[in-house]
Amino acid sequence: MDIHVEKQCVDQMKNGNARQFLMLFDAYFLDLYKYVARRVMHGEDIEFIVRLTFLDALGQIQNTPVDTGYLMWLYSLAKPRVFDYLSRVSFPEKRGIIDANAVSEVAERGQADNMFQKLSLEEREIIRLKFFEEVTDGDVMVILGETEGTIGARIYRVFKRAHLLLFGESDARQGVYFGELSGFLSRVRNLENIVVSEAFKLSLRMDISQRIDRRDFAIDVNPEDESSQTPPFMTKDKVKTGSNDLAKIFVDAVKEMKEEEKIKALEDQLRGERMEKLYDVFDRFKGVLLGFPAVVLAVVIGIFVYKYAWMENVGEFNKIKRGYLTSCDISVVYIGNFSDAEKRKINNGVSNRLCGHFIVNNLVIRRGG
Repeated sequence: MDIHVEKQCVDQMKNGNARQFLMLFDAYFLDLYKYVARRVMHGEDIEFIVRLTFLDALGQIQNTPVDTGYLMWLYSLAKPRVFDYLSRVSFPEKRGIIDANAVSEVAERGQADNMFQKLSLEEREIIRLKFFEEVTDGDVMVILGETEGTIGARIYRVFKRAHLLLFGESDARQGVYFGELSGFLSRVRNLENIVVSEAFKLSLRMDISQRIDRRDFAIDVNPEDESSQTPPFMTKDKVKTGSNDLAKIFVDAVKEMKEEEKIKALEDQLRGERMEKLYDVFDRFKGVLLGFPAVVLAVVIGIFVYKYAWMENVGEFNKIKRGYLTSCDISVVYIGNFSDAEKRKINNGVSNRLCGHFIVNNLVIRRGG
């Protein structure tokens, strides 16, 4: 939809012409559906979140921002519901690409899966927004609720980490990261096979149209109002909630969520934040951390060479004081008349004094006279 036409629709909605919402619905239904489908596994869950997002947007007509695109507004409304879904799924099967069957024939599928599995939830969201939804950095800031001063550096770090997981170390320039990532992920994106149910689209459009006619823009409608109307389609939820409205069921389900589930969701969020901080620390001090083992190894080798090579060579030329007692054999030649007692005494003196401090091979002892 042209940006000027979109702005006119938003202005007219805010001025009371709510039927302009249907034009925005027709323009952006497929984009929102793909956004959710890239992150959520099962079709019924996809439809559930898409429906809630459009009903939320309908109920917030007066809060619709005018300084950002309407599709970005829809993405920002869908994002917390997608994250809530992922936090409550024990083993989410879809972490990266949309349809495993569609890309099973290419070797890149394994690379993409491994990369997405090693990224945090918000890191995956940034990669998808930039390379699958193809939004600007400013739009990423709006959808994630980031500040203008931090979003650029954060996107750069995510690009660098994703590039490292896919291709290993490379040039430190940002253009290298973006170019190779864009080429790789665009090929994966072109292999997507997202099937949209036309029956669901028509049913949801009819529901929205009827709500506009009766001025029913609230998600959490009153039971008495709902009981007087026949919903356009029945929910598959078998639990009696007092209403057939999927939006009300969702609100009630969130309110009744067990305390331990809330705690688990919070723990998962904190764990993801801690991992992201660790990645940042590693990225900043990677050179030091990787170089430290090499320094230790060099020191050990240096000590070894000094002790067993250089010192041994020095010792061949300067072995005056050994510093410890050692046994040695000395060839002693006696010249003159020496008694056996004198020879034994001399031998003991040689062993205890000379051999403990000097290297002696031959000794000549002459009796003076």
